[in-house]
Amino acid sequence: MNIESLKHNLDPSRLWSDLMTLGAIGVTPKGGSSRVALSDADRDARNLFVYWAKEAGMTIKVDRIGNVFARREGREPELPPVMIGSHLDTQTPGGKFDGILGVLAGLEVVRAMNRSKLPFRRSVEVAVWTNEEGVRFPGLMGSSVFAKLKSVEQALADVDKNGISVATELKRIGYAGQEPVGDRALDSYIELHIEQGALLEKANVTIGAVTNSSWWAIGNLTVHGSNGHAQTAPMSHRKNALYGAAQLISRIEQVGLSHEPHGMVSVTEIECLPNNMINLPHYCNLKYLIVHDTEAGRSQIIEQIKEIIATVKQETGLLVDDESELSLDRLDFSPELLDLTENAAESLGYKSMRLSTLTGHDALQMHHVCPTAIIFVPCEGGLSHCEEEWCSEEHVTAGAQVLLAAVASRVGIV
Repeated sequence: MNIESLKHNLDPSRLWSDLMTLGAIGVTPKGGSSRVALSDADRDARNLFVYWAKEAGMTIKVDRIGNVFARREGREPELPPVMIGSHLDTQTPGGKFDGILGVLAGLEVVRAMNRSKLPFRRSVEVAVWTNEEGVRFPGLMGSSVFAKLKSVEQALADVDKNGISVATELKRIGYAGQEPVGDRALDSYIELHIEQGALLEKANVTIGAVTNSSWWAIGNLTVHGSNGHAQTAPMSHRKNALYGAAQLISRIEQVGLSHEPHGMVSVTEIECLPNNMINLPHYCNLKYLIVHDTEAGRSQIIEQIKEIIATVKQETGLLVDDESELSLDRLDFSPELLDLTENAAESLGYKSMRLSTLTGHDALQMHHVCPTAIIFVPCEGGLSHCEEEWCSEEHVTAGAQVLLAAVASRVGIV
């Protein structure tokens, strides 16, 4: 297959236009996007994708957790398909590229295959995974259920902070599908994504071939104090849960700094009650996130946090519950697809380098189902999950061309 000639079937201007058009759904004041999972904006983005996919001659199926699959039929539809894609939900506020690039580049890959008029053997499916970001409900939801890492019943029963369930919102936005979740063979899964870091940019390299994930842990701490009137309770008698939380937050941040550049940890979420100006807080819940290059480094951070908890309890007299961490171990991606990514980049004249991913992606869940690959392209300044997130049109095009080459190689020609 002549990859050089195939790439000319890809339309960079259409892909860029699609990114900017979809990015206008949930647009934020500084030009980012805010589409929380299963919100009206998420629904509108899904509807636009479905419209474009049907326009490209694809058939649409929606499963019980709301994952959307747009399929281009191959000459041998009985063969396991190649799946590509990502997600359309964002952080709040978020950017125009995280997740969205993988979906819309996947769609443009299918259009390019159509334009080529080549007799491709395997079918291709572009996936839109439900709730990757985890802003409103537990994250990596759709791909986790597809990979049987979480039951569909458990996911549908998950609720947001207002007590509204996933099942209720899927029905409300019209994406409570009837298709079974997972339980089918795939040839491979390939996801194009912005790096969300600055290694490619600093190295002046266009394509990142992702080798593995990192060692993660998510912790949950609850500080218990006592209610009191903030204008009358003597300072020496106060049991201010927020004060204890502040001590934990500050010291955990210092642990993260001490592990740079190989590891990191910060408290990223706090819930405080009663959360008003006049009352002393009696309850604070904190969540922290650990990432490290090594298992030993992750374990060391966890032990350091346990020591901090013991010290804060002793210094403040507050009760701190240290609930069990969710640990996620390193995953190594398919060596075959890693080589395929590098070969595709080389054949197209793009420099590539191998690197790991510090962040979570649907591809990590799909790794449990079939051979999986992540292709990275640079994002300016390494910024992501913010309105300033940006990927140049040049790098968008390069990533899509490499994705097309990789997919075409896996699909094959009759």
